[in-house]
Amino acid sequence: MASNCSASSCSNEGKSRCSGCKEASYCSKACQVSDFATHVKTCSGFHKYNCFLLHADSQTSATPLNTINEQPEPFHLQDYGTELGEMKELKRRLGWTSATEIGKFYDHAGTNTWYYFVYGQLKGKREGKARNEVASRACGRPQYGDVAIIKSGPAGFDTPETFTKSILVKALEFYKTHTSSTVFAERERSRMVKKTGLDLSRMTSIDATNWDLSRPFAEGMADSTNGKWGPS
Repeated sequence: MASNCSASSCSNEGKSRCSGCKEASYCSKACQVSDFATHVKTCSGFHKYNCFLLHADSQTSATPLNTINEQPEPFHLQDYGTELGEMKELKRRLGWTSATEIGKFYDHAGTNTWYYFVYGQLKGKREGKARNEVASRACGRPQYGDVAIIKSGPAGFDTPETFTKSILVKALEFYKTHTSSTVFAERERSRMVKKTGLDLSRMTSIDATNWDLSRPFAEGMADSTNGKWGPS
């Protein structure tokens, strides 16, 4: 059933939905512009959170990569900042039996000082869970079940804590046409070049996706780099 234009001064049929929340609809670009100041106050696409969920069972479309904009669900973490606290909260609030880091991916805009950090259950095991196609493409490996996405980054860099649904969607959309492992290696290399001044152009075997120097396991338990050394 068609809905009316969301602009308060218009009663025409809404033909195009807001790309941020997919709820408000407008009959024209002019109406969308005129209603922006009002709509942005409630639009989920513009509100910032420190975590979003991607539900595998919501990807019921035959082409889930074409409905990415509808999938991220805000899930603000109260105990954000350490892996231990975040994993405990995810298990408690979502009823997960386990929580572990299952991957990470950089954004669509060329950033190399922070990335998206992905939590899931039982790394690498299906256990009857639906395949999470969107998370699989972003992380560069098969993922099953629901996942939680936050921001993280290498030690020594300030990582913005919160982000909007619309920004996350752009990053997820990016991996419809880009390979996660290639992007990750390129961003890691570019950051190392900038930091050290070394020429790493001939180094093609860096597998940076297996190392994470960023997520302190718990306050006071991380090493002097304020992160953890070793394969993630």
